[in-house]
Amino acid sequence: MFRRIPPHRLSTTLTALLALALGSGWAWREAVFAKERAALVASQTIGLDHVSMSVAKDKGEPVGKIGVYLNGETEASSSLVTGRFVIDPGKSPHAPHVHPDEEIMVIESGNGEIFCDGKTTKVGPGSVMYTEPNVSHNINNTGAEPLTFYYVKWLPKKAG
Repeated sequence: MFRRIPPHRLSTTLTALLALALGSGWAWREAVFAKERAALVASQTIGLDHVSMSVAKDKGEPVGKIGVYLNGETEASSSLVTGRFVIDPGKSPHAPHVHPDEEIMVIESGNGEIFCDGKTTKVGPGSVMYTEPNVSHNINNTGAEPLTFYYVKWLPKKAG
């Protein structure tokens, strides 16, 4: 009923199965790599008219509007986010906070105060804030008009 497989055929069969398993594993790895690569933020130019602004809230209350230009992984960053925020008069997007990302804010219009690394500074059009990772910061609109700023946050990839 059962036939004995000659040793040379068994060896050939095992070699073929091993080659098939390795080839399948390699193909799966390449498919995953291609999918991850496709998810990287691509080089591009985005106009303000292509940024969808939505209501921004802090503790359930509206504080202004926010729009995101780019959000994702890049070749050099595990996270890159850039956007535009319009803060209503007398409001702040959030209390002072920290995060592992570096961040830059550029004030386009309006007046306010930025708290950064223990110091509060009055800001207006053309002001820039930079914060290192894990440094407490926030922004408040102290003026009578909306305060608009642009922000860029990034988290470099770990070497290795």
